Amino acid sequence: MTLRGGPLTMYGHPADLDLLEWAWVEGELRAADFYWIVAGAADRPAAARPVWGVWWDQRLLLSIGSPQVRAAMRDGGPVTVHLPSGLDVVIVEGRLSGTSGDAGAVRRYDDKYDWVYDLDEYGPFTVVVPRKVMAWRSSGPAGRNGFTAAGRWTVDR
Repeated sequence: MTLRGGPLTMYGHPADLDLLEWAWVEGELRAADFYWIVAGAADRPAAARPVWGVWWDQRLLLSIGSPQVRAAMRDGGPVTVHLPSGLDVVIVEGRLSGTSGDAGAVRRYDDKYDWVYDLDEYGPFTVVVPRKVMAWRSSGPAGRNGFTAAGRWTVDR
């Protein structure tokens, strides 16, 4: 995976802010308690859903339990993933790329959630391959002191 980083465009112009480090973004992706996903089908509007998952091997591996969400997802289809915070924001835009039952990812999932993930019962993880990642940090109560740093990365595989 090759990352190309640079300033995030905000309000139509490149942001004149400190550039976020990719290490901060990866830390947020690893530590997130859950991930909001949006993957829509042509026959109904897209709906955001919170799901559990892990950042593993430069991909998001998500536990998609909802039949409605699974039905909206198709391999190769677009997906957007957003972390819970509205102040320290990470947004991943990517493509669905099959499933994974990687043993290392299952161990990380079990450690993260204090759980025993049973692939036979829950099925393999749904894989999201990032294409673009946007992130920014805000300060002050409810972010009222403005943005402090931002970045945008495109991913070449």
